[in-house]
Amino acid sequence: TCIVFSYTSIEAFVNLSIPDDYNYEQRLENKGVVEKYDKIAIEKWIPLKVKLGKILVDIYNAEDITKKPIWNYFIKLEQYRHDIIHQKSIDRVEFYKNYFNKDIFKVCSCGEEIIDFFYKQHAKKNASNPLWPWLINKENHFPSTTYKKGDFEVIGNIYE
Repeated sequence: TCIVFSYTSIEAFVNLSIPDDYNYEQRLENKGVVEKYDKIAIEKWIPLKVKLGKILVDIYNAEDITKKPIWNYFIKLEQYRHDIIHQKSIDRVEFYKNYFNKDIFKVCSCGEEIIDFFYKQHAKKNASNPLWPWLINKENHFPSTTYKKGDFEVIGNIYE
């Protein structure tokens, strides 16, 4: 449950982070073709790995997340999730050995760390967005329910 939920939380965060007017281009070198994707096509056809490693890095003007230690945990999380969701046949005990690795808790918590990574990258610019209020009481991991003028930037209407 934790593996599937963590992966799903990353996917939801990524898709919500993509602005409606955002476009992504991908060059297919072997065909000499450039594919262009709008938000809906990105959500449907671009793998989460690419959305995180390229598209969100561009949107949040962030450091390259693929060079961070958390990326390796995300890759494991994605593989574990795919093994669960897309089961073809289970190799008896082999399937479950991953859940007893020493790093399983780090793998399961990488969803929160990835979201936190992009939050911190965005906060460096003293900016926020409707996906997360400023976290004044962060040690409890609850968004702030009070706002002070100057603590946030309005970038659009969340109801539109």
